[in-house]
Order: sequence, then C-alpha cells, then structure tokens
Amino acid sequence: MKRDRILSVLLVSIISIVGLVRGLRMIIPQNKLTILFPFPEEMISGSLFSNYTVLGWILFCMLGVFGLVTLRCIYTKNRLFPYLVIMLGIFASFLTLTHILYGGFAWIHLVLLPISLGTILLGVVQTPKEF
Repeated sequence: MKRDRILSVLLVSIISIVGLVRGLRMIIPQNKLTILFPFPEEMISGSLFSNYTVLGWILFCMLGVFGLVTLRCIYTKNRLFPYLVIMLGIFASFLTLTHILYGGFAWIHLVLLPISLGTILLGVVQTPKEF
C-alpha cells in the first residue's frame, strides 16, 4: 500500500473505533451503579435529543459503521474511497466541533480534531486527478 493509503487506514480506524465505542456507550442504558461514568442528564436536556440513545445510534452509524465501510473500500481499492474518507473526516470534524461548542473543550479534542482534519486532507490528496 502507498503511504497515503496506510495513513488513511490508520486514521479511519481510529475514528471508527472511537465512534463504535462512544456510540455503544451511549446506547447502553446507564444507571448510577454502572462501572462507566454516567452521562449527565442536564447536558441532554438542553439539546434536541430526549435521551442519549438516539445520539448514540447517530455516532455508532455515522462514525463507526460508516468508518468500517470506508475501510472496506480502502482495502478493496474502490475508486470512491477517497470521497468516503473525506466524508468521514467531515462527519468527525462536525461532531467534534459541536461537542466542543456544546460541552466545552477537553483534552480528547486535542487528539480528535487533528485526526479528523488530517483525514479530510488525506482524502483530498488521494482523489483522482481527472478534473
């Protein structure tokens, strides 16, 4: 594989794993006795969603499942894979920026924002030069 494709696999894998884990964590009902830290109820009450389950399914599908589809297209050398990499980077950037605006800045954003912007850049670099 070329270097750009290897970097794309690495970044898309990170985004996909984060989307799957974070989405499943939001989907699974949490109570006060759970081993994971429960999400605060006052944060969801100020948003468009009534509970974390819907938001978890959105993260699970948009980042997790779509990331796995993108990885499959990268490995099969589908000609559309650079566009899928760009779309995944846009999804991850949008969700990270909205989380920063809504929930405040945290250390994880220092990792996720460069990864999502790098994913967009790698997708742009790998697009066919047919235009």
